[in-house]
Amino acid sequence: MSTFVTPLQFSTVQPNLYRGSYPREINLPFIETLNLKNVISLTPKAIDSESDGSLTNFCNANNINLIHIQAGKVKVPKDKSKKADKPKVKRKQKAVPIEYDTVIQCIRVLIDKNNYPCYIHGATDNDMITSLIVACLRKLSFWSNIAIINEYLTYNSSINIHERNFIENFNSEITIDNTKLKDKVPWIHMQSITNTNKTLPKLVFEQQ
Repeated sequence: MSTFVTPLQFSTVQPNLYRGSYPREINLPFIETLNLKNVISLTPKAIDSESDGSLTNFCNANNINLIHIQAGKVKVPKDKSKKADKPKVKRKQKAVPIEYDTVIQCIRVLIDKNNYPCYIHGATDNDMITSLIVACLRKLSFWSNIAIINEYLTYNSSINIHERNFIENFNSEITIDNTKLKDKVPWIHMQSITNTNKTLPKLVFEQQ
């Protein structure tokens, strides 16, 4: 009998949309059972055969499209010979590691029902960026801010003022030029297309 090991923090966001930690080799047999079409990697650098041969080979063998959306900073090796000039930034003071453009890039992939099943992950086992993306997606389903924050805290031990503001202030008007309205995933609320509330995001489809 095969033993399946799910990625850390694995869960279903919506039908056929999954989130979790960076997939390790031990997770790949389980990932295969999801019959994915796409994996969205929210990482500083694109994943390739040099950086992660097991994941790229797995995706190639299973006809899975590995989509890279740049997110987070590339880590630079520290020079231990030099003392740090700046004090370490406390968790509650840290800025959000992504821009709204990153969220919009994800939405343009995830809005199309033909791109599913799909798995979305960040660069680490406990990745804040994935949580921020999912939180913004929830606004397209008209979740309340309280419900969104509660879900966020399920995957993160805390939320600082910058993260809360990033989620609550996500109100971009997003032009969708790569997907027809009829191919929209059902969990996107129609009010996200028709709403006139300037405090909420709005989708504008160029193709009907």
